[in-house]
Amino acid sequence: MRFLKIIIIFLIFFSFAGIGVYVIGPDLSAERFVLETTEKLKDSGQMEKVVEYVENDPQTINYIEAVQVSEQQEQAHTTNKNLPFETPEDAAQTLVEKVGIKNLIKMKSEVGDGTMSPEEVIKKLEEDLNEEELLALKLIILKEFSKQQ
Repeated sequence: MRFLKIIIIFLIFFSFAGIGVYVIGPDLSAERFVLETTEKLKDSGQMEKVVEYVENDPQTINYIEAVQVSEQQEQAHTTNKNLPFETPEDAAQTLVEKVGIKNLIKMKSEVGDGTMSPEEVIKKLEEDLNEEELLALKLIILKEFSKQQ
């Protein structure tokens, strides 16, 4: 009987631990991924290329203009709700879900080694993400870069 109680206690403990890792783990890894990627882009000097790509994208420019017009009409809050995510953490979590952590790590190492160009990364992301998610990702990159300047 005592042995059965110990087993039940361990099962309950490991169940709660597993649920905790399942709920909290993706948020922590997504946040860490965003911070590491931003830092490496800054250190390698490629952040400017990413921002330049985002700023030169006509779809992003059109969206920003639409937001500015709607802000003038006090309707900006409904425009942003059309995007699939609005925070870097949500974007990282979506990237992890859609692209996969292994593929993201592989892309990161290939860009660091110089075997993959930023354009190839963008093409890969365009394959894995839909247009709205890609637009939201570009806007988040632009917002984060403007905050850091």
